[in-house]
Amino acid sequence: MKLLSGSLNDDCIILPLWQKGEHTPDFKDKNFDLRAVQASKDFKADEGEVLFVYPEKGAKRLLLLGMGKKEEMTPERYRRAYATATKAANSKKIKTLTLMDYNKAIAEGIALANYAFDTYKTEKRSLIEAVSLLKATPKNLAEFARVFTVFEGVYAARNMVNLNADDMTPAHLAAFAEKLSGPHIKVHVHDKIWLKKKGLNLLLAVSKGSVVDPALIVIEYRGDAKSKENTMVVGKGVTYDTGGLNLKTEMGDMKCDMAGAAAALGLIVAAKGVALKKNITVIIPTTENAISGASYKQGDVYTSYLGKTVEIDNTDAEGRLILADALAWGNKEYKPTRIIDMATLTGGVVVAFAEEVTGLMSNDEALAGKIQTASARTFERVWPLPLYDEFKDLLKSDIADIKNCGSKGASSIKGGIFLKEFVGDTPWAHLDIAGTAYLDGEKRYLPKGATGVGVRLLMDFLENE
Repeated sequence: MKLLSGSLNDDCIILPLWQKGEHTPDFKDKNFDLRAVQASKDFKADEGEVLFVYPEKGAKRLLLLGMGKKEEMTPERYRRAYATATKAANSKKIKTLTLMDYNKAIAEGIALANYAFDTYKTEKRSLIEAVSLLKATPKNLAEFARVFTVFEGVYAARNMVNLNADDMTPAHLAAFAEKLSGPHIKVHVHDKIWLKKKGLNLLLAVSKGSVVDPALIVIEYRGDAKSKENTMVVGKGVTYDTGGLNLKTEMGDMKCDMAGAAAALGLIVAAKGVALKKNITVIIPTTENAISGASYKQGDVYTSYLGKTVEIDNTDAEGRLILADALAWGNKEYKPTRIIDMATLTGGVVVAFAEEVTGLMSNDEALAGKIQTASARTFERVWPLPLYDEFKDLLKSDIADIKNCGSKGASSIKGGIFLKEFVGDTPWAHLDIAGTAYLDGEKRYLPKGATGVGVRLLMDFLENE
């Protein structure tokens, strides 16, 4: 979205109104005559309430936006209110919004709601193209510009996940990554031959049933050459998941199984856009988990990059396999300060948290705490799950060092316990985004389908840790 200088004669001015008492709006504004609206009692300024008004002079439209009680306001309520206003404006095909109030949460609310995935539609949805700020300071303008730049990463992540699985294969993910190459950014795409040579056998095993080749994508973003800090972000990139020979009963949304990879790529888009002064290494193990006569089989044993042997207890627990190889290889090769992985890993986290919360598992309380603090600021909420040593018993194998799934119970935690075996002593956090990355229906300011969760969360973490 473009940023413009606004005036009182613009196409649509958002006028936020607070309640000065119970269901009693404060209509005082020297710029607009709202006596008729006040007399009609049609507008109570309830939180998220909207009403279009067409004044005789000045602006073509006023969008009255109910803010509720000022003393109860939070950044998240700002986001929701201005997202509601944005949706209302989109319904009128309004192209420019003019604002009289400014803060970061307002910019985020507009950006969160101003999205449509219409690649495959012949009729495109109308979206806001520009935002005008009335009497804004340079600081206001800079803050809005930064938010909108970060959202380029969010939109990129959403688009990648929403595309057809045949339009977003490992090769397509690699091509997207390669386009990010530039000053301070190096991109490496390691092919199947390289994977075999290096011994990333778990990733290769998952890929066996597919006609498309796997890859390991590496992006080195060096925003601060003077710093030795390096955050490694690993994103699960299963571009379509049938469950393998442990076939899923429902797979209509399984193109979303690369949402972790999309968020990791979106993070680089955002970091590059704002010239983030941090060092990030993104690693994406990517493949399809498809079915053929060559598919990897339940009961077989494979040797991981780390040397641990893994019994395949369930071919639908494939995400932790490809992540394990990527985590172990990246940890050895890049020696990161900390590791964060994002993955649509388990249905269990959806059972626990529905589509509201991301599961957080970590071997480091300080790292986990910083991520939780970032989640509170962004409202991309996370909640910790324990990784007690006793849970390891659930992954015991009679024929290998560890099983990839094991007995029933604690399904999300078992995923975390498995991954923990491949990160050594490096501070590490696992984000299970299976419930939050892809929604069955529109919710608040989030669209149906891909949400781009993880981009804002990790940007906030990196900026403030």
